[in-house]
Amino acid sequence: MTRDEPLAPESIGALIAGADDVPFALIGIGIPRCPASKLLAASLPAVSRSRPGLVVGYALLTPSDWALRETLLWPRGIRVSRSSVPTLSLLRNGRSVSRRSGGGPAAAIDEWLTATLGAPEHPVQAALTEAERRALTKDGARRTLHAAVKDPDRSGVQHP
Repeated sequence: MTRDEPLAPESIGALIAGADDVPFALIGIGIPRCPASKLLAASLPAVSRSRPGLVVGYALLTPSDWALRETLLWPRGIRVSRSSVPTLSLLRNGRSVSRRSGGGPAAAIDEWLTATLGAPEHPVQAALTEAERRALTKDGARRTLHAAVKDPDRSGVQHP
């Protein structure tokens, strides 16, 4: 991973297995083609750099992964549904101690982590990272469409 590259997705099974062996792990879960999930992938590297001792991973749930929720995620306190992705879970020894629905920016994620983990070793700057800026720019049209579907009166999209 370069400094300015979104975090590559891993399998959810590998992320969970890796979280069992460390005191704290942050797992981001998204779905394919979701602009907010893409922003989360772009935000997590900055969070990882701010907290070098924290294991940070990211998974995109595929349709076959949804069945794993009941056996792999829910027993660990990781709750995820189509309406809650992207989502973040902070795990301590493999069990969720804190959850956050939604993704970035990195500064907001790090502020949420501070409540449980304390101040970061290297504070995240409040401004968007270049990776976050690129993710938002690349998916601008899709985000506008999502806004129009969710709230047509406030989206700014002209309706006939």
